[in-house]
Amino acid sequence: MLHVRNIQSSYRRVPAIRDVSLSLNRGEIVAIVGGNGNGKSTTLRAVAGLNALDGGTIMLKGQDISAVPAHERVKRGLVLVPEGRRLFPRLTVEQNLMLGGFTTSDAAKREQTLQFAYDTFTVLGERRRQQAGTLSGGEQQMLAMCRGLMSQPDLLMLDEPSWGVAPKLVTRIFETIQLIRQRGITVLLVEQNVHRALEIADRGYVIQTGRVVMEGSGQDLLGNDEVRQAYLGM
Repeated sequence: MLHVRNIQSSYRRVPAIRDVSLSLNRGEIVAIVGGNGNGKSTTLRAVAGLNALDGGTIMLKGQDISAVPAHERVKRGLVLVPEGRRLFPRLTVEQNLMLGGFTTSDAAKREQTLQFAYDTFTVLGERRRQQAGTLSGGEQQMLAMCRGLMSQPDLLMLDEPSWGVAPKLVTRIFETIQLIRQRGITVLLVEQNVHRALEIADRGYVIQTGRVVMEGSGQDLLGNDEVRQAYLGM
């Protein structure tokens, strides 16, 4: 599904990620974990086309998309749900969802995905006419994830989906990520909650100071002493 090879990206000539390589097979959940400021979100933004590459290549479904604009990557099935949700706060829940499906020409699929959102998160259906900015943090995260799904992605990238979410809703968020995978969608997940992320991930990558320093199955990384000490406080 995705093959990233030796990508580099910077902010005002200051390197943010260096020689990052990773891959995702179709139908996998893959987690990128690490401390704050180590390049996790930059990696997702580079893959999405929001940050320019200084080097390296990005292959999506066998095609080189390294120079493809961000909006064209969406049409090719690559969608990012950014950190902080980035909803349209004055638009309603349903208007936000329908904007997510703007690039989808198949009205039937769009309606099916809309129904999935309302069935999975009943609160969104109950508040479909309510302004998105009036929802709680957890409800807004649910809406942001479902808005991403409305684009009919093959690969959905989630940046810190549990950020700002009440503890009682965090479990629901991670259950939904697994439901998304069951729909045949590949998931690339950046998450500060290392334990929860690696619990559901098939594989994971650890990024430190802009480089991948470790990779393995989710369970192997959970059992790794370095990961446990650095990120799990164990």
